[in-house]
Amino acid sequence: MRWSGAKVFGEIPERNLKMLHWFRSSIDAKVTAVVLLSTSLVLSLVLSITGILSRSFVRSGAETEAMRMATTTAETIDDELSSIATTTRNLAYAIETGTWDERSINHLLITIVQNNRDIFGSTISFAPFEFDSGIKAYAPYYYKGTEGITFVQLADSYNYFEKEWFKKPVETESPFWSDPYFDEGGGQTLMITYSCPFFKTRPVNEKGPARGAITADVSLDHLTEMVSRIKFEQTGYAFLVSNKGELIVWPQKDLIMRETILGLALRRNDARLTAAGEEMLNHRVGFFDAGPSLNGKDSFLAFSSLPTFGWRLGVVIPKDELFAQTYMLERILFLVGVAGILLLFTASLIVSRSITAPLKRVASVTDKIGQGHFDVDFVEKDRTDEIGQLARSFISMTDSLKTYMEYLTQATAKKERIESELRIAADIQRSMLPSHFPAFPERNDFDIYAVMRPAKEVGGDFFDFFLLDSDHLCVSVGDVSGKGTPAALFMAVTKYLIEASVGLETSIDRALEKINSLLVKNNDSCMFVTVFIGVLNLKTGEMVYASAGHNSPVIWASNREAEFLEAIGGPILGIVEPGNFRIGAITFKSQEALLIYTDGITEAFDVRNEVFSEERLIRTVNEVHEIDSKGITEQVLSEVDKFCDGVPQSDDITIMVLRYTPET
Repeated sequence: MRWSGAKVFGEIPERNLKMLHWFRSSIDAKVTAVVLLSTSLVLSLVLSITGILSRSFVRSGAETEAMRMATTTAETIDDELSSIATTTRNLAYAIETGTWDERSINHLLITIVQNNRDIFGSTISFAPFEFDSGIKAYAPYYYKGTEGITFVQLADSYNYFEKEWFKKPVETESPFWSDPYFDEGGGQTLMITYSCPFFKTRPVNEKGPARGAITADVSLDHLTEMVSRIKFEQTGYAFLVSNKGELIVWPQKDLIMRETILGLALRRNDARLTAAGEEMLNHRVGFFDAGPSLNGKDSFLAFSSLPTFGWRLGVVIPKDELFAQTYMLERILFLVGVAGILLLFTASLIVSRSITAPLKRVASVTDKIGQGHFDVDFVEKDRTDEIGQLARSFISMTDSLKTYMEYLTQATAKKERIESELRIAADIQRSMLPSHFPAFPERNDFDIYAVMRPAKEVGGDFFDFFLLDSDHLCVSVGDVSGKGTPAALFMAVTKYLIEASVGLETSIDRALEKINSLLVKNNDSCMFVTVFIGVLNLKTGEMVYASAGHNSPVIWASNREAEFLEAIGGPILGIVEPGNFRIGAITFKSQEALLIYTDGITEAFDVRNEVFSEERLIRTVNEVHEIDSKGITEQVLSEVDKFCDGVPQSDDITIMVLRYTPET
């Protein structure tokens, strides 16, 4: 369809129509149009790059400045609070080494509150009958009230012995920073408290039991004042949350200590605020695009943590204020560019039309290519100008696309084949391990259950158990170095070597020496495996065992605390020979259980990058009472999953539980 100037602009005079015709047919106009097009492209590129770079520079500078402000303020707050803690500890030392009566204690507290602008209030609280044998509770408290330094006898206000600020330092005999709380009956304000115990002094400078606690209170109003010093642009502000997400300093004062940042996000159904809260709680420092969640305006969030408390100090930076000058520069450049384009518009009109027609034909053909029709013909391929070059480039691209599609088809098929082989390998590995439980339903003199969870499709952990004869049960658990297919192959070899080597005629240490010798041969990849093997006499309850560098199992019963089996040492398998292995022995009592595991249990990580640990394993096992091996296994795995809280599994996990249940 031809363009109709009359339809767009109304009736066009005859002279203007002739000019339009000239634009369509003039070579000079075409040359000018080429210049116009090039100029427009360069201008657009300059505008885009200028905008991107200017916003990038401004954001980078703002991020640096905001992080500096947040970090400096966080460190300043932390230093002030640390100074308060130092002052309080010095006072505790003075109380311990001096002689103090009621008058001197009151004078000391008044001096502390008056001379320390950061301290809202302070008390020297005594344990029962420690101040005076005839007075059970004595805790004079001075704080900055509305009418000056105010006195309260906390012993008359409430039972301070049960308050966390008193109870925790006295019981633990160590200083303590409290979480924010409202001190009803004392300072009547939101505050945090540093408590330091003081002690009786015995001869030779040994500390006796704690006599009480000295406290220094910091009002949240004071924290708010310190945080409010941060100003960014016109409406930027700062806030403070605890390491649990509680709002400590916040623009809406009615939410302070009554809401968490994630709870507020949930109540508002604000996904961006949830993301901002999680970002702050999961990282110590950061710069985050928070959107409009924090102040109703699209903003950045810079945050840093207080080293002592782990609290997060956030700085909200509105984007419209941050990029205001950048936007103005972009508008100026845009107007200058538009003015330049308008100057060239008249000369470029007809030439642009002459170029558009072949480009439309090229575009039509490329649409077909985009739909998967590669066998197309470009009419403009024989042209000698840039259009012809473009057409030939599309032809070359079409040929390359054909080749690439063929390659992609082959690669996809190969990937699917590899994935299928991995699934088959995983099935094969599972089939090599005992999987039917109860494994020996006809036996009631022992109860056994085991689970292996690979970190990848296949893993390097394994377990096995089998009867050597009707009275002897062999159990083994191993952990191959590394993960994936190589570890699975090494695991299969090790498992079958154990089955072939362990017997009643061969001691366990000799069997391990033989297995090690076979694994060392041709082990160019230097893989190794740790193994625990035990043989249980089902009549006597005696188990002989040996370890090749493996974790010590846990043994326990419902009437005794769990403990690790005595470590007997032993080299890992597959690295060097000869390997000298020792044999240990233990006699099971009825209902005693043995838990054998790999380090995927004790070295499982949580979101704080802490490990599950052997201590936590012992505590978990001690909580197990009178359940079968399967229940024990599932409870331990459940505790590990709960501890990891969604963190991806980083190592293979294997656990085996054997309970000795002889007939009575």
